[in-house]
Amino acid sequence: MSTNTFPTAPRGVLLVHGAWHSGRAWNGVAAGLRAQGVPVAVAELHRGSLAGDVAAAEAALDDIAGSGPAVVCGHSYGGAVISGLPPRKVAHLVYLAAMMPDVGETSFGLLAQAPPSDLGACMIGDITGTTTIDPARAGSLFHGQLDADRRIRHVTELVPQVMEAGHQAAVTAVWHSRPSTYVRCTDDRVVHPELQRRFTQRATHTVTWHSDHGAFASHESDTIALLTMLARL
Repeated sequence: MSTNTFPTAPRGVLLVHGAWHSGRAWNGVAAGLRAQGVPVAVAELHRGSLAGDVAAAEAALDDIAGSGPAVVCGHSYGGAVISGLPPRKVAHLVYLAAMMPDVGETSFGLLAQAPPSDLGACMIGDITGTTTIDPARAGSLFHGQLDADRRIRHVTELVPQVMEAGHQAAVTAVWHSRPSTYVRCTDDRVVHPELQRRFTQRATHTVTWHSDHGAFASHESDTIALLTMLARL
C-alpha cells in the first residue's frame, strides 16, 4: 500500500497571547483548531520579563512536541515572544497584529517610531511598572467589532501587565530563518496599521484583514482557517 494513502497528521499550533491578556483569549480559536484535529498548546505569559515569557512559550511547546516543529502564532506583544523561540522548534510563525522585533529592538521602541495609537490614553499606571487598561475604554480599544456581550466577556478577562518586558530588547529573531505570515489589521487602535505595514516587509507572506486589534475574536473563523491551513502544509 502506498505511504501516501493517508493524509499527513497536522503540525501542532502554539498560541501566544498579548499584553494584558491571558491564555483564555484563545479559547475560541483553540477549540476550533482542536475540532479540526490540530494539536494545540496555549502559552501563559506574565513571567515578568521578555526572556521569562519566551521560556514560558517554549515550555508550552513541549505539550505538542510529538507533532514536530510547530506553527506558532503570537498576538500583539506575543509577537515579540514567538520571535525568541528556538528555530528548530518552529515551522512557521504567524504574527497577528503583532510586534515583530529584530535583534536589539524593543516593543515600546517600535511603538514610539510609529504614529500614535489610542493605547497610551487607555493605560492606567506607570509604564515603567504595572499597568491596567481602563475598563471603560478597553472594549472599544481591543474589540470594537464585537457585539456588546462578547466585548464585555473579553474585557473582564484582562489582567494587569508588568511593563518591563516591553522595554527589553530582542536577543534573537527567528523570523530571519523561518517562514512567517503577518496578519495586518487595518482597524487596529493598539498597534498602528502603519507599524504593521512595516512589519509586513519583514514577513514571508502577508494577509490583510479589516479587523480590530482583537482579531482572534472578531475574526475567529479566519484565524482558525489560517492556522489550520498552515498546520497541514
